[in-house]
Amino acid sequence: MTEKYLASPEGAYLRLHPALREILSSTLRWDDLRSVQEAALSPGLAGADLIIIAPTAGGKTESAFLPALDDLLKAGSRAVGILYISPLKALINDQIDRITRMTAPLGLEVRAWHGDIGRSDRTWKDGEAPHILLTTPESLEILLGDPEYRSALTGPGSVIVDEVHAFMGSDRGVQLACLLDRLDSVSGRTIRRIGLSATIGNPTELLEWFSDQNRRQQLVVIDPPSTGRRFSFGIDPVEEGRIRSLAGTITNKKALVFAASRNEAEKLHAALLQLGYPAYVHHSAISSDLRSKAEEAMRGDGPACIVCTSTLELGIDIGGLDLVVQYGAPDLVSSFLQRLGRSGRRGRPPEMAFILASGEEALFAAAAIEAARNHEAEPLLPLRFPCHVFLQQLFVLLRQRRGLGRGSLQRALLKLSPFNGIGREDADQILDHLLANGYLAMDGDLMVIGMAAEVELSRSHWIALCSVISAGGGYRAVTPDGQAVGTIDPSFVGIAAEEGFTLAGRGWRVISRDDARRGLLVVQSDRHGPRPFWTGGGRAGVSPLLAHAVGRIAVRRGSDLPLPEEMQEAINDEIHSWPHGISPEKICVISEPLVAGDLISVWTFLGERQNATLAHLLRHLLPPRWPIRSTYAAVTVEVPGGEDGEEVVREALMELRKLPEEELIGQLPPLPPETWAFGWMLPDEIRQRMAAVDIYLLPEVVRAVRERYSPL
Repeated sequence: MTEKYLASPEGAYLRLHPALREILSSTLRWDDLRSVQEAALSPGLAGADLIIIAPTAGGKTESAFLPALDDLLKAGSRAVGILYISPLKALINDQIDRITRMTAPLGLEVRAWHGDIGRSDRTWKDGEAPHILLTTPESLEILLGDPEYRSALTGPGSVIVDEVHAFMGSDRGVQLACLLDRLDSVSGRTIRRIGLSATIGNPTELLEWFSDQNRRQQLVVIDPPSTGRRFSFGIDPVEEGRIRSLAGTITNKKALVFAASRNEAEKLHAALLQLGYPAYVHHSAISSDLRSKAEEAMRGDGPACIVCTSTLELGIDIGGLDLVVQYGAPDLVSSFLQRLGRSGRRGRPPEMAFILASGEEALFAAAAIEAARNHEAEPLLPLRFPCHVFLQQLFVLLRQRRGLGRGSLQRALLKLSPFNGIGREDADQILDHLLANGYLAMDGDLMVIGMAAEVELSRSHWIALCSVISAGGGYRAVTPDGQAVGTIDPSFVGIAAEEGFTLAGRGWRVISRDDARRGLLVVQSDRHGPRPFWTGGGRAGVSPLLAHAVGRIAVRRGSDLPLPEEMQEAINDEIHSWPHGISPEKICVISEPLVAGDLISVWTFLGERQNATLAHLLRHLLPPRWPIRSTYAAVTVEVPGGEDGEEVVREALMELRKLPEEELIGQLPPLPPETWAFGWMLPDEIRQRMAAVDIYLLPEVVRAVRERYSPL
């Protein structure tokens, strides 16, 4: 095997460090570069920031590490040379062996650093930092806050962020962007950034968020292979029938079953066990040990099944799958694509079985497939007014500096790229509020952490500052020997304490409860108590893109996919009563008579979240006695008899077109401070604006009404 077989047309491969070329050809026995590796190599060697989008198992990880390793070998480093950041500790544990296979023959040390790694394995002597460090944003926050560790982070030539799409649009994404900016500041230079992503609807915007217009940038996109996708469908309105259909579908197969929520995953898992089908369950409320056991079972030989939520959408290696099952319809086209991509590896076509309960679910399934066929996926929006992360970074900075002048503190925070939407007046309002409530104090001309914040944040030994994920108040269940079992919702704790509970197929008995520390001490029990329920973390809601795809089917009065007759009939039955003239391209107001009055439907196809916001706004503009409800497709208004409801609704929409957004913010229901990490320290007015912009999506709703609604 010679190097010429690996050489790309541009000769980029020949520019790699000779030792790296030798490892690829002789040790790893590569006989060719994959398309994504070839496409990323030239801009990567030129030092550009990269966003690499390619199918699962397409060689994305190596496409990022080839230019990063080349830079490390040529430049050398006594500190960390490559920093790899992942959204999941499990993904780090999964990737470390894969990365080490490339780096060990080069004499480069790889080390993971996160909360599941023992303390002794997370330390190193001065000057002996690993060449490559794998970590999470929360652990990187700890590293940058420690002077000894921080000195080891002055030398990275590359930062690689895996599953970067999982960060953009989230609280953790804001924190990640702050950390990347701070890494540049610590090192005194621009560190090259490489992000690995699944398919999204706005890759250019992802690159702009991840990088900077003043840096060299390159978007690398590799389309999925043209192998045909295989789908099967089953519709049964009776739950028992759907579960038996599921059991038959997964028999003698290696399968992932995606459920809509933790509650549904536990219910399906219990039902399969009762039918005698061995299965595992995987979701965010069970311990990492139990999740790891499920993943390991899937890597073995023979049939296996995991019932899971979105926790297995990301690229954790679970071996080759025969099948992915979607139990119920997806809410997001991007989730559908991620889940479908878990199957169909090693030259086999992706295969997904849908098990559906209704015509509406059949409609969603067809809409998701049509959107994917059209190469559509949801665009991602970065948070625009993330004042809770501004607060977190403020306290991190003050804890490191032991105090700063007000002007210096503001400048240091507002120069971080995620805070472009926070103005100086907003920062002043936050600082004044923190001072007035004792969260900050003045020490001469310096701002320092106040006693009220000291009391709250020191309870966790300041570890709370490392994460921007809202704790949500769950109770952590552990055994007497310290083994984590999972997290129980506060609403279920009383039931668990009296009756025990069943989690991941095992029975547990509560032997003590600590409300102050939110902890349960549990032991395994032969008695299987009730399954827990969780009040949060359920459905994301039908997205605007999926709703728009449904609207296209409604306009055509059916799907143009080659669907089984049962599916076509279910879809036709679902939409046959919808009025003609509705369209996802415009907002239509339709009046239908009721027994007493009229039903006014505002057809928008904006998705569940935006239509819920529109309903809130209309409640302030319409008579309070008129019931208003919303779905993913429309907002409906019930008008009593004798009133011209259609005209009043149209006038309300025209009023919405004219009102400035600032006046509409106060019309939205306030959200509890616990919605955000550190939300309890922010002024009410700031929290209301955060909710309006980034949760209710008020700017998008107002824009849709202005652009897509016009009077008769």
